[in-house]
Amino acid sequence: MKTRYKILLLLLGAIMVFPSCNDDYLSESPKSFLAPENTFVNTKGFETALTGLYVQVRDEWGWYAGGLTYAPMFAGTDLSLVANAHAHISPFEGYADKIYSTTTIVKAYWNWGYKTIGNANLIIEAAEKESVSWDNAGDKARVQAEARFIRAYAYRTLVTLYGDVPIVDKVEKPFRLDYTRQPVSEVLDFMIQDLKFAEENLPTETTQEGKVVKAAAQHMLAEAYLYNNQPELAEQKAKAVINSGDYQLMTERFGTQAGDPGDVFADLFLEHNQNRESGNLETIWAIQQEYNVNGGGAERYTDWSRRTWGPYYSRIPGMQLCDSLGGRSLGRLRPLKWWIDSYEAQDIRASKYNIRRAYWYNDPSHENYGQPVEMTEERQVSGELYPSTTKFYYGKTEDNPSFLNNLKDRVKIRLAETYLILAEAQLKQNKPGEAAASINVVRARANATPVAAGDVDMDYILDERARELFGEYPRRFTLVRTGKLLERVRSLNPVSKETIQEYHVKWPIPQTAIDANSGAELTQNEGY
Repeated sequence: MKTRYKILLLLLGAIMVFPSCNDDYLSESPKSFLAPENTFVNTKGFETALTGLYVQVRDEWGWYAGGLTYAPMFAGTDLSLVANAHAHISPFEGYADKIYSTTTIVKAYWNWGYKTIGNANLIIEAAEKESVSWDNAGDKARVQAEARFIRAYAYRTLVTLYGDVPIVDKVEKPFRLDYTRQPVSEVLDFMIQDLKFAEENLPTETTQEGKVVKAAAQHMLAEAYLYNNQPELAEQKAKAVINSGDYQLMTERFGTQAGDPGDVFADLFLEHNQNRESGNLETIWAIQQEYNVNGGGAERYTDWSRRTWGPYYSRIPGMQLCDSLGGRSLGRLRPLKWWIDSYEAQDIRASKYNIRRAYWYNDPSHENYGQPVEMTEERQVSGELYPSTTKFYYGKTEDNPSFLNNLKDRVKIRLAETYLILAEAQLKQNKPGEAAASINVVRARANATPVAAGDVDMDYILDERARELFGEYPRRFTLVRTGKLLERVRSLNPVSKETIQEYHVKWPIPQTAIDANSGAELTQNEGY
């Protein structure tokens, strides 16, 4: 019985991590653990608890942080193929008889979601205590708004991956063993209520980089309304962000390397350029994970995106690790050719600063030193060499190209996506002309040809999202939300098209959760 309770505590309960932190930063790795009764006493204590919640969000795209990795959000989609295979990633490309209720990543995301929700519930409930000493009159509502935003963010992950899931809206004492699954529509309604509260009580701006603000809640509301088939409300919320005057697409060079060769799209992804203090007015929410600064990320297992997307070029004789080539990349995923071919020649998103197509022998001791490396079909299939995004390049201060992580601050929401959400909402209301106009704001910054209203459909929007947001936003989330996963995989992914089945739209419910929930039946998804 103790084992069963321990499992359920992990999966559906409340586990709170309270890191000791400097209030000027949000993402410090935990160094001490404080009891809730000593923490939930004043504004500073709640800020400490919120820091722990933001750390949870940062860990969502880590590696081996409880089995998490974001590669399965792209493997087996319309956007990429598994190249240098890894046992944690390959099942999500193979689909049939590959994904199980015991699969590590299937369990990891369930655990991550409910741990995050449990932590948020602790903060929300503790803020109701009359004994709390708040610094300012609005602190209580603002603290709850941040926690409710992140709770909705976690439910977005759960409902997208698993479909119907339990709604856990409070801390259960004793912990329950009788959860049942609520329909997706009810979970979305719950998320929307959280996000509406966040919209009403978050500030429009903050002096603390990484804190969620009103526009982040409005953006997430727009997406949730689309998922809930309420495009007119989605349009309202997307327009509220766009018309606020607080954000703009970056159209001029900016930031740390504005005087160096490059373009404005590349500037968005250079180190130190993700926050407003760099002059970036496009970012709506960025997770703080810079390395070797107060509040920054850990050296290992925080964000391995560059290892995921960059080719394993260092395996080729005559090539050695180099920051300018992407550092220690492992070629886990390679983009499908349609994505690279979908750009017009003049589109800056496909410039040499944003997609690397040329490599050279860089080992001075090799006979071909300085010569170009041939990008053969064999090397592309193996993951050794292929055209790749530079979005996740990261040069460590100590000049160590074998460094594991991509520890730039990571943008979760930026305005370009808000425009594409707006276009989707307008298209769903049969307003293709307005949808085209919204898309063309994004394409204009990219120096791409404007799209005509008659050419805008859901596939075009999905293509444009791929061109603009490649690697930034989990592709599986978009395809599931729009109902296009099966169709797009079957038409564009040569490996997964034969094995993906209708039931693969959802992941299985982890068997550990089903077994622990002894007081009621936690049903399994069909097909598993």
